[in-house]
Amino acid sequence: MQHRPFQPSRTGWTLRTVWLSTLLLAACFGDGTEALPPETADVGVVLSSMDLSLTIFEVDNPTQTRLVGLAPTGSPVTLAVRGELAAVPLGFVPAVAVVDLREGVVLRTVALPPGSGATGAAFLNDSIVLAANPSLNSVTPVNVLAGTSGEDIAVGRFPQAVVVEGGRAYVLNAELDEFYSPDGAATVSVIDIESLTVTSTIKLSGENAAAAAVGSDGLLYIVNSGSRGGANGSLSVVSLTSLSEAGHHAGFGEFPGSLALGPTSRAFVGSFSYGVAVWDTSLDAFTRGPAEALAPGGVASTLGLGFDGEGSLYTLTPDCQNPSTANRHDAAYEVDVTIPVGICPAAIAFTSVEVGN
Repeated sequence: MQHRPFQPSRTGWTLRTVWLSTLLLAACFGDGTEALPPETADVGVVLSSMDLSLTIFEVDNPTQTRLVGLAPTGSPVTLAVRGELAAVPLGFVPAVAVVDLREGVVLRTVALPPGSGATGAAFLNDSIVLAANPSLNSVTPVNVLAGTSGEDIAVGRFPQAVVVEGGRAYVLNAELDEFYSPDGAATVSVIDIESLTVTSTIKLSGENAAAAAVGSDGLLYIVNSGSRGGANGSLSVVSLTSLSEAGHHAGFGEFPGSLALGPTSRAFVGSFSYGVAVWDTSLDAFTRGPAEALAPGGVASTLGLGFDGEGSLYTLTPDCQNPSTANRHDAAYEVDVTIPVGICPAAIAFTSVEVGN
């Protein structure tokens, strides 16, 4: 299949152009013309686990999509994006697939240590991704441009997510035993990005830390899945100043696993078991608890969620038998657009890419 870069279409894609600050270069051109800045488009990227694919859609015209196959085998459940690149850990295949989102192609696949488990990743800068190895209790720095990997860094047991903020990487360690059950409280390994060393470890009150994001208040919010069947999901709040847990809130029900922070003081927590709970971070209280959770499109379940740059919420319909959908929600959280994606969509992220020639 031939892939083409994003470019304006006569009938299809409606591109949101973002004009960067004007750079006058009249002195460099004999006729006094200006060099025009590049056009960019905001895009969403959905990872689907069962058919190992990325669906790329343009935010202003979301039903126009492109599908990129990642690998012949694997079990990816997370991705990281930065600029025009996506990095996808391939699960039981110990590798990271690096995707050019503009061209819609896999640029390279970078090997991780054998038996890594390859789940969880975040960009440290434009070239380095930190990939989690849950089966080896370590993380690996990967140069996605050169296609090389660095020395592994030991962290806690079963790291499965990474968040980067303020010169540090925060690695969520689920602290699972050999049966993939919680074996005590979850922890966070704090890594200095410059030295790539663990500088401290934060102990949480919840079990099985699964997803995290930094809020506009500068706090790190962490969803703890708890144990399967235990209905003991929770939310930890970590101070990035004291590097300690500043709060812990129970009541998040059965196995929540995804998190997105809204444009206001709202944390949206997704669960396969009940849909989307809404937590007010300014009040430390539910706006919608698990019993009153959002059911996207009438389905009380989701595998992942996220916000685009305009503040619209997206949720992923958990169909792992057939091609599924991502759902864009309006201000009342009703579904206003459904986007075709692959089988078993697990994660969604947003970035911007250049368009045109």
